[in-house]
Amino acid sequence: MVFFKRSFLLAALFCFIGVGSAKAEIFFVEDQENGFSVTFPDLWSRSHNQKPDDKLTLVGPGEPDFATCRVRVREDRRFLVYPRKFADSIQKVAYSHDFWNRYLGEYDDVSVDDFREPTGLGKGFGSFTEATYTTAEGTIMRKRGLMFASLYHDRAYIVDCSSEASVYYKWRPAFMGIVKSVDFEKVVHELPSGNYRNFLADEELVINGAKKVEVTRH
Repeated sequence: MVFFKRSFLLAALFCFIGVGSAKAEIFFVEDQENGFSVTFPDLWSRSHNQKPDDKLTLVGPGEPDFATCRVRVREDRRFLVYPRKFADSIQKVAYSHDFWNRYLGEYDDVSVDDFREPTGLGKGFGSFTEATYTTAEGTIMRKRGLMFASLYHDRAYIVDCSSEASVYYKWRPAFMGIVKSVDFEKVVHELPSGNYRNFLADEELVINGAKKVEVTRH
């Protein structure tokens, strides 16, 4: 896993007596084993993963708010036989309402506040939900969160961000910023023929043999 800091110049104010500037730091994480990358504000910190499929857990500043984001990765090879052009349809079958019903089943007193599809996450088609729920383990509290799920090639990626319910809208912009930064390692080419010429559009090649029955088509 690659982990380093990037500096971005946010603003510069020029005046007659001098130059002022403000800088903000962000961290960039590239998980080469699981094929994703993400950036997050420098005031956030990494924490221990809690579930087997948790690959990155981030904690926001301000312990009473319990703001967290996690990236989860699950192997899913069920749809590898289908061409990429069916990815949006596969999402609606595999990562839609039923998926979120199962996913949210680990919590108590769940209320789904919003659901949308299709959406995008990284390079994949995905779905989105916002939900309010009560945690079932650890510190029991009422939380609200937003969650995106996307299938890309043979992996399902889930980004799950939440905070204590009463301060959710304070954290929502930061959650969305983290989600929008998520990207996947490119393993699927956009074109069926890859970087070659579009040979799939060639006219049919007919080869006649010595007899009429010895005709092959390519």
